Amino acid sequence: MESPTEPWPALVDADGDGAGWQFRQPGLASRAVPFGLVALVVAVSVLVPHGDVRSWPEYAASVILLVACAGAFLLPWQRLPTWTPVLVPLLYTLSVMELILASGVASGVGLVLLVPLIWSVLFHRRWESGCVVVAVVVVQAVTSIAQATPGAVVARRVVLWSALSVLIAVAAHGLRDRIRGSLMANAALQAEVSLTRERDRIGADLRDSVVRRIFDAGLDLHGTAAMIGEGPARERLMHGVAELDGAIRALRQSVFDVADDTDSAVGTSERREPGEPR
Repeated sequence: MESPTEPWPALVDADGDGAGWQFRQPGLASRAVPFGLVALVVAVSVLVPHGDVRSWPEYAASVILLVACAGAFLLPWQRLPTWTPVLVPLLYTLSVMELILASGVASGVGLVLLVPLIWSVLFHRRWESGCVVVAVVVVQAVTSIAQATPGAVVARRVVLWSALSVLIAVAAHGLRDRIRGSLMANAALQAEVSLTRERDRIGADLRDSVVRRIFDAGLDLHGTAAMIGEGPARERLMHGVAELDGAIRALRQSVFDVADDTDSAVGTSERREPGEPR
């Protein structure tokens, strides 16, 4: 789940955090408010100062579709199929189409077609962005033809909007992939650093407590052997002392080997480029 200090789910997982995560908490306000304000400003702008609305039925249809998009934030997305979130930017694209038909191509509201496109490339999967790109181009063609625009102008608009939409979609999704790869690489490096610290702590505990206790036990046995004189008992005690000395050396060597291995692993990770296979 997303938190104020974590990236969008879309940057962590290609499918986000389940169906419709874009329209659910947490982080909903930071995602939705800017786009909602733009949609509201555009819908109101054609009414003032003198009003550019030429067809009130189409303007009403635009507002209804806009309200339907707003209602998406109330849907139980976790119960819906995973493909349904793409319907929201498509509905808003239709809303902009009705607004263009209501106010005319010359009103300038056609530029707002970038809003659903930007939303989709930020928060949706590639195929969903592709659907929005197609919808944007279709809207440009339909609105131009409906208002008796010359064929050459229609063709130019379709080509330019196609190129612009594809460019935005490809660039944004590529950037998301690079950010996701960087986040994954950083997470792996943090895990390695945490493992190194834990091994260092264990090594310090071995040096400071376990090795010292074994060493003290060896000294006690050595002193006891000195008190009992020659004989089988002394030999057994000295053998035990030798075994304890060997255990101390083995523990110290294990600690040093772990330290060398983790230092080498961290050094290799730091030399890797982000996204390079581990």
